[in-house]
Amino acid sequence: MLWLHDVQYLYGFLFWVIAFLILKKVWHKPFVRMVYGYSVSAFNVVAVFFFTLMSITGNMTALDAFSFGFLHAMVAFVMLTLVRLSKKV
Repeated sequence: MLWLHDVQYLYGFLFWVIAFLILKKVWHKPFVRMVYGYSVSAFNVVAVFFFTLMSITGNMTALDAFSFGFLHAMVAFVMLTLVRLSKKV
């Protein structure tokens, strides 16, 4: 289907297009921006937990888990900072 062997990528693309179109209509509301920021931050903290768990169980090397976990921790920190700064403004 559309030169794809796995339609999972098509579903993922459609999900992000629909999410973008919905957010485009409601992004002017401060509550939507706040919930989006907190949810992105929470998902990244969960990702850090999963990378730590993968390292402990041996499914991923410790250095790989640390690097990916550090990346997601920084994204979570930046999102929390942006949410707090937007509340002050």
